[in-house]
Amino acid sequence: MNLPDTLPSSDSAVLLLSGGMDSTTLLWWMRSHNASGIHTVAIDYGQRHRVELEFSRKLSQAGGASRHEVLYLDLRQIGGNPLTSDTVDVPSADDEDQARTVVPFRNMLFVTLTAAYAEVHGISDLYLSPVRDDFAAYRDCRREFYDSLEQSLQLGATRDTPVHIHTPFIQHWKSDIVKLGLSLGVPYENTHTCYEGRRPACGVCDACAERIAAFRLNGASDPLVYEIPIDWTP
Repeated sequence: MNLPDTLPSSDSAVLLLSGGMDSTTLLWWMRSHNASGIHTVAIDYGQRHRVELEFSRKLSQAGGASRHEVLYLDLRQIGGNPLTSDTVDVPSADDEDQARTVVPFRNMLFVTLTAAYAEVHGISDLYLSPVRDDFAAYRDCRREFYDSLEQSLQLGATRDTPVHIHTPFIQHWKSDIVKLGLSLGVPYENTHTCYEGRRPACGVCDACAERIAAFRLNGASDPLVYEIPIDWTP
């Protein structure tokens, strides 16, 4: 993977850590670059799979972060989405309807909230983990979006202060991230991906299907337990 050899020299950074495999790999990658003063932030937005919040907390501690915070943003009141409403079914990957899981402006709200936390703590570097697989369904996972948001946050800050949004994985496929994570010893069994919020994971939602495919492409078996049998043949 063509990733930066070094990180910004600032003493602190904030990582948006969902507890999923991409953001967890990013934490381990930052740690491998001797990053210090990492604050991790998870967002409780009323998600169906809010079990991820507990995994985020544990992974933050295991990854050596100096501080972990859960910020609250209730998106259930908007409704109409399987990730925030118990009355809307989560589509399976076979439905080819991943766009239905897009919570409107979720990433913009998450990053803005994280930036507010960062400003209070005097931190200018924010780290996020969108990957290339996300582009098709999630328009707010493109670098053009983050370039624009970075400028908006700088203009809207309470004082003249830099805001830098770092997305080192954004041009890489999820299979690339798994390959990197395996080399770094990421404890993938302690991450959470399933949209249904199940442990063991459902194995059929889009999030599970993408994760399974990424491990398959690396000729590896996911240490996570699934409800259904999985063929790990590449």
